Amino acid sequence: PGRMAKSISTRSTNQRTKALVGGGGMPGGGMPGGMPMAGGGMMPGMGGGAPPPPLSQQIATLHPVALSFLVTMSWNMLGFLISTTTKSYAITDLMGTSAFTLSALATMNSALNTQWNTVSRSWAKPMRPKLLALAVGLWATRLGSYLSIRMSKIQSDKRISKHFRKPGEVWLCGDSCYPFNLMAYWIRQALWGWICLLPVTMAADLKGYKNLKGDTLAAAIAPMTLIAGGIGYTLGMGIECIADAQKYGFKTDKSNTVRWRWCDKGLWSLARHPNYFGEMIIWASIFLLALPVAPLWTMISPIFVWYLLRHKTGVPVLEADMEKKYWSHPDFENYMSRTRLLVPLPGKQQNSKSHFGMNGDAV
Repeated sequence: PGRMAKSISTRSTNQRTKALVGGGGMPGGGMPGGMPMAGGGMMPGMGGGAPPPPLSQQIATLHPVALSFLVTMSWNMLGFLISTTTKSYAITDLMGTSAFTLSALATMNSALNTQWNTVSRSWAKPMRPKLLALAVGLWATRLGSYLSIRMSKIQSDKRISKHFRKPGEVWLCGDSCYPFNLMAYWIRQALWGWICLLPVTMAADLKGYKNLKGDTLAAAIAPMTLIAGGIGYTLGMGIECIADAQKYGFKTDKSNTVRWRWCDKGLWSLARHPNYFGEMIIWASIFLLALPVAPLWTMISPIFVWYLLRHKTGVPVLEADMEKKYWSHPDFENYMSRTRLLVPLPGKQQNSKSHFGMNGDAV
């Protein structure tokens, strides 16, 4: 009996030692050496626990809205660091537009890979995230390339040059308040992209597709929104591309003796800002492409684009600049009175020289 008791005691001691060293046999696990963590939990990666997933995987599992914000803000902050290091603003438009593409690709990957592998579903992979990423990528590539080429010609950008430190200025002082105002510019550019992309971002949430399967009305209008959005996107891209090409040709044609003044050729003979009209159509169409998967509140995107171009950084700035430059030119009043503000259609829009398109001139 004595030898049996000793044998049982020895086996019990060995089992306890093995459990402590391996982290097993203890409620909640434990640290190597048998020291349990506070609360009975287990430190990740220790005591037999699974190691944390890679950072890239953790980022990919973020909600699409958070993922889009992270991508657009990080990319623009990289642009800020490059611009402060090189003292150049040549990359501004290229970095700003490429952030759209990167965000659309990131949320598309989240929908078709990360989310797809973690949700229960009974349908095929949706094509809408791919279509939206393609639409955003085409727009960003076209606009970014055009603005970069134009910047290489004019070698100046009043939007951002004023934020660089002037000779003799101390950091965070003077008109430039460098680099605070420069960073604020890049942050605003990131927020611009994030807000514009909300329909694209929310259309990358697979919950929307799950809800679509149970909503007969939404499922019925889904093909119609794709068709309407596709037609509108093609129209908007066409207007914007033609308008930009016509103005660029007008300003760079050395045989054009009046290239120093406002462009009044092609679409510009009908409207003073046809490129902005095309831009508005593009983002309204992207919103339609995202419906009905993306919720209705994402219409904030085309509304934001319209407000920004019509009332803030677009039309008001250019109209005031045109008035300042050409108010004394004999043909300027005639041009302003016979053209529309945005929509390139024939027809007299206003008669008052004093308005210059800023009051009551909606289209």
